[in-house]
Amino acid sequence: MRKLSAVGIGIASVLMLAGMPAVAEETTEAPATEVETAAPADETATEAPATESAEEDASEEPDVISPAPETEADETEAPSDGTEAPADETDAPADETDALAAETDAPAIDEAAFKAWAEANGWVYKPEENGYMKMLPDITSSATIVKQGGVNFGAIDWDADLQKAAVKEFLKGGTFIGDPAFAQDESGYNYREMYQLATSYNNVPSNTNLEMVLDSDSLHLLGVSEAGTGKTIEFSSNPNVSVSWVRQIRPDEEDTYNYYCSYGVQINGKVVVYTADDLQTEEGQDKLINLFDKYYPTLASTWMAYGGALKDLTDEAQIRETKLAYITNTLSSGAMVVYEIVPDNIVITAPFLMNMVPQMNNAATFTTQQDGDDKYAYDLLLSDDFLDKLVAYKDSFIESEDGKATVEAYYQSPMFQKLDEYAAKMQLPTSLETALETNNAAGLKTQTTYIPE
Repeated sequence: MRKLSAVGIGIASVLMLAGMPAVAEETTEAPATEVETAAPADETATEAPATESAEEDASEEPDVISPAPETEADETEAPSDGTEAPADETDAPADETDALAAETDAPAIDEAAFKAWAEANGWVYKPEENGYMKMLPDITSSATIVKQGGVNFGAIDWDADLQKAAVKEFLKGGTFIGDPAFAQDESGYNYREMYQLATSYNNVPSNTNLEMVLDSDSLHLLGVSEAGTGKTIEFSSNPNVSVSWVRQIRPDEEDTYNYYCSYGVQINGKVVVYTADDLQTEEGQDKLINLFDKYYPTLASTWMAYGGALKDLTDEAQIRETKLAYITNTLSSGAMVVYEIVPDNIVITAPFLMNMVPQMNNAATFTTQQDGDDKYAYDLLLSDDFLDKLVAYKDSFIESEDGKATVEAYYQSPMFQKLDEYAAKMQLPTSLETALETNNAAGLKTQTTYIPE
């Protein structure tokens, strides 16, 4: 990425007339082949006519520019005799370009004006880049348009309630063994999992493994990490992150299950880092208490420090005061970073719902209700209660005429017609017939995206 500094205030005014950010003295990061456009302080700077400058700079539009240094602005003064250089004067001194800018009604280029101009023209200030970065257009993908992404199969999209149920089921963690008074719900799970967190700094990505706790109400991820680690430095500067979690098939499960029996989530969102300033408002206090109440009961090594002081208290005001005192000490010590990841979207991947007879018919194999102690053949840590929700949702969908028509239309594609020919030869039900059965989850999309309201 090229990084160029803005020229002195006067020259910036001239180039703004051409609609381009000013380009000036070469920084230490600029390539050696870049053209120097600023003379040393004791020499007279020269400038080409505005029309030529615009043509030259258009071929080298910078990716990062910095506002003009105030020291240069202070040293530049208008001529005492009030003379003005003509617009086509190639040797116009830098101080005379201010007069030219004034004559043509160009705005004054101080730091505030430069910031306003830059942001209005698609530049975003990035302190870690030491200047302004030109942002690329938003990506238009299948995930943002139709709320699904990647390779996807299935006719029936999920509603928000089913999506949220999937996130909670997938990320439920282990058994909750802490104080029952601090359990998030009656599921018996602690919602603590190991995740992969992707961050970026100076346009260089990195990825780290870390434990976080899912807030089962908001679906936010709650974390407390040591200060000074790479991830905390990076997301404190750039809050945009992507988090992933996947349940993969283990070697001892490969005889029964296949690769497509896995499932997972990808959470894209922003990190909110809490500081002592958040304790100055009741809203900030409530958010921090919620985080500590849900995070620390799942971590035995620190629970006694937080919960031990609360066990003999009954007065609500005293309990709140004690919690806030512990939180204040944690934030004030500077040893830990307390944060919360707020999702922009959550991509849910469930390949075990594949319904492609006979090539890949996981949905019928593992999600069909059956008699006996094991209601479902699928036993990869998904509860019967969640699988019941999938089957009931699909059953309700195909009960309506519109829903049934949607499923029928989906399975009329040439791919499924070809697969149905093979199924007929093997005397198996077709993909459509399987999807129209009411005792399985076949027909649901294998990938869906939850968008928080």
